[in-house]
Amino acid sequence: MIKVMLVDDQQLFREGVESLINHTNDIEVISMADSGEQAITLLETEKPDVVLMDIHMPQMDGIKTTAYIKEAHPTMKVVMLTSTNDEELVIRAIKVGADGFLLKDLYPEKLTESIRDVMKGQNVLSGEVAGLLVNRIRELTLDKKQILGRRLDNQGIRLTNRELDIAYFILNGHSNQAIAKYLYLGQGTVKNYISEIYSKLDIHNRKQAVTYFNDLLK
Repeated sequence: MIKVMLVDDQQLFREGVESLINHTNDIEVISMADSGEQAITLLETEKPDVVLMDIHMPQMDGIKTTAYIKEAHPTMKVVMLTSTNDEELVIRAIKVGADGFLLKDLYPEKLTESIRDVMKGQNVLSGEVAGLLVNRIRELTLDKKQILGRRLDNQGIRLTNRELDIAYFILNGHSNQAIAKYLYLGQGTVKNYISEIYSKLDIHNRKQAVTYFNDLLK
């Protein structure tokens, strides 16, 4: 029997997942906690095989709690549960040792299947999360200008190749005169390209453009 601890600050969600799991023949919920602090206290007496951990909790969130569990109980499996597909949270959770990352709107059978898989030593990811990580890995092979272009595309902003060249020069602090020299263009032409970029971004000056590009590349 696979023993599960469920950690989530929403009682309705805890009870729903408990009912789902306890209808299986090989998995049971042995304890539930509504906070990271309570989960850590329960771990002193309860010894679950798998902890299903809500990532968003007040005070001690799921990532901090997972980091503690993985340090104190390295063989214990922790699967993160979240309602949002946030790239930063996914990466942080994986860094602290989470064995899986699932969105809460997954099908019920997928949750129980994931519990079984993680006990077999597999890492489990919902499809959306896997897609996010694939895109991040692909970006590792791109240069910064290509990444900027892809991030703009993701925002629905389509720059031409020449506009992307100029956007990248703007990001790196080059003046219109320098851009014109590098690209063998007239300064008037460069200004026209920049105006078109501003229009597509719905911004009005260079400082806003640089801030926008930097935010995309974080």
